[in-house]
Amino acid sequence: MFKCRAMSPEQKLERRRAILDAALQLFQEMPFDAIGIGEVAKRAGVAKGTVYLYFKTKEALFLALQSEAFESWFDEMDARLKEMQAAQESCTVDRFVDLVGRSIQGRPAMIRLIAISHAVLERNIDFSAALGLKQTLRSRMFGTGSLLEACLPFLKSGEGAQLLLRIYALVIGIQSVAEPTPIVQQALEKPGMECFKINFLDEFSEILTALLNGLAYQAR
Repeated sequence: MFKCRAMSPEQKLERRRAILDAALQLFQEMPFDAIGIGEVAKRAGVAKGTVYLYFKTKEALFLALQSEAFESWFDEMDARLKEMQAAQESCTVDRFVDLVGRSIQGRPAMIRLIAISHAVLERNIDFSAALGLKQTLRSRMFGTGSLLEACLPFLKSGEGAQLLLRIYALVIGIQSVAEPTPIVQQALEKPGMECFKINFLDEFSEILTALLNGLAYQAR
C-alpha cells in the first residue's frame, strides 16, 4: 500500500530519501536502462506520480544520486589530505594515486554513474538542475584542488581543480571500456579479443601516474 502524501518538511525529506535509496538499490542490481520510475516507486513504497513531484525525470533522479556520491567522495578526500598535512606526511605521486584509486574503487555505484553522466544523465534535465550540479561540483573541485596543490607541490595555483576534472574524465573513459555492454562482452569472449579487456583500477592508476609524473617533470 502506498503511503499518504507527505505534508511536513520532515516528511518530504524522508520521502525524497526513500526514493533516492530505492533508486540506488536498483542501480546496484541492474543496468540504468533496465530501471523504470515505476520500479523505483514500488521499491520506495510510493505512487509513481510521487516520484515526479521530487524529480522531474529519471535522469534528474540519478544525477541527484551522483551529486550525493560526489559530496561523500570529496569529504573523504578532504579529510585524508588534511590528515596528511597535519601529520606533515609527504605525499608522493604513488601515494596519491593509491589514495584516489582506493577511494574510487570503494564506490562502484559512483563509478558507474560517472560513466553514464555525459552520454545519458545530462541529456534529459532542465537548466536549473544542470547549473546546480555544475556549481556544486565547481565549488568542491576548487576546495579540494587547493588541498591537492599543498600536497603535490609541483601543481600550480588552479591546477588542483584541473587535475580533478581530468580524473573525472579518466573515470568516464576507462569505465566505459572496462565494463562494455552485454552484447560487447559476449563478443569479447571470442578468441583474439583479449586485448580489449582491461581492469579499471589497474588502468586508471597507470594513466593517472603517468599524468602526474608528466606534470611533475614539466614543473622542474
